[in-house]
Amino acid sequence: MNKRPLAVIAIFFALGIVIAKFLPDSVLFPHVFVVSLIFILSSLLLTLRRPGLNLAYGVDGARRKASNILLLLSIASFAMLLYINSNIFPNNHISNFLGEEKLKTEIVGTIKSPALTRKPYYGKINSTYIFDLEAMLVNGERFTVNGLSQIRIQTEKDYQYGDRLLVRGTIKRPFNSVIASEAKQSQEKEIASAASPRSKSEIWNGASQPRNDKRSFDYRGFLERQNIFALINTRENNITVLSHDYKSNPILRYAYLLRDKLKNQIIDKMPLDSGAFLRAILLGDRSELPKHVRDSFKNSGTIHVLAISGLHIGIIALMILYLFRLLRVRREFSYGLTIIFLIFFALLTLSRPSVVRAVVMASIFLIGMLLGKKVDVYNSLGAAALFILVRNPKDISNIGFQLSFAAVLSILFFTPKFMRLVKEGTNFYIKRFLYTPLAVSISAWAATAPLIWYYFKITTPIAIIANLFIIPGLFALLIGGLSFLLLGWVPFIGDLLAGLNDFLCQVIFFLTTFFASF
Repeated sequence: MNKRPLAVIAIFFALGIVIAKFLPDSVLFPHVFVVSLIFILSSLLLTLRRPGLNLAYGVDGARRKASNILLLLSIASFAMLLYINSNIFPNNHISNFLGEEKLKTEIVGTIKSPALTRKPYYGKINSTYIFDLEAMLVNGERFTVNGLSQIRIQTEKDYQYGDRLLVRGTIKRPFNSVIASEAKQSQEKEIASAASPRSKSEIWNGASQPRNDKRSFDYRGFLERQNIFALINTRENNITVLSHDYKSNPILRYAYLLRDKLKNQIIDKMPLDSGAFLRAILLGDRSELPKHVRDSFKNSGTIHVLAISGLHIGIIALMILYLFRLLRVRREFSYGLTIIFLIFFALLTLSRPSVVRAVVMASIFLIGMLLGKKVDVYNSLGAAALFILVRNPKDISNIGFQLSFAAVLSILFFTPKFMRLVKEGTNFYIKRFLYTPLAVSISAWAATAPLIWYYFKITTPIAIIANLFIIPGLFALLIGGLSFLLLGWVPFIGDLLAGLNDFLCQVIFFLTTFFASF
């Protein structure tokens, strides 16, 4: 506990959430609150030193250990409180107004995300957004409601974050389940994302209730874990824009506008497949990634490449620091500005858990370097987990969250042990560029393979070899892609970088297709 307090706290916090998930309905918030209070008070009482305490027999040490255990139990019970509270909604919450049937009505709300998808649907272009509900017409009576929904609009227009709309259309609860093929597609995206509600939109509303399908997927639970409780379907001619920038966060508004500008820059200068792939790994936008490309990554066991995570954040941080060094910016300012930029980048990519984890860990590392202190990676990982789970305890059920943390933990723990098996005197370059990547690949696969088997009933041992070839290509593409985002608008240089990135994408596509064939 003393060496890695944040890591231990994160473990007990996660344990508390898991316990809360399986508590019977009879256990209510006040019950857990009383238990938490008892743990905290007992821990405090044990820390008070009593007069005449016999220290020779280690009584004081035993009391301290008991106090620490009670403190950890109070952390677990606090996590239980957060999870239970995340499932308690006011009377005017949208979930209390909807049944299993569609309701044709008028709704007032605000767009809370950039466009998640823009794709053909029955010959029309449909865009999906996160929609924050405000009011709804029920049986001719207007009610104030709250809660998040996902809205699909048949339109060529692109609505913006902060647009307040009056919508005439249908609203309903998500299905309890969807057919297995769509469930798989949705879960695959969870692997390559981090459970932000803004990234789960591609299987919405188009499925019918399955019959006798043992592999059906709890689509309603999938959305509700992201606090999305309704699906809205409408057309552009049924929408009235009431105002723009309504209760919008100026930082988020600027981040989303910049995101759209960068997306358009890639769309204008890159071919379809490679442009969609570049948007996926740089901006977290997988809405137009072709199915055959996604399938190649899935079947080669390298679908994690589509997730913005530690590799991406590390390269971005190094590029920024190097730029500041060239500009001779003072060390204190360069580290601080890099942390601010990484936080802004997390917002730009819609704050998915894998991005948040990497940004928190990188920020702690930079703060440690600034203060001249050694940073423990397990503590950094614990801090990242706490940040994500305090914000939304339901993220613990997200497949992307589980795979991300499992892979990093396994790499941190097993890679050094594997490298100790390498004989001393081994050629430096073979050790650096073959054995170390192989140890990292084996460590990551060993941790994620059981989870992938549990969720998808597939296993891809070829991923151990595939990663050795695909990750270096991804590294080069990230550098080229980031350079393109910065300089793509410059004549000639933009076209040159676009051609280079397209070539790197095609190499990666070839490799994934080759390894997927196994």
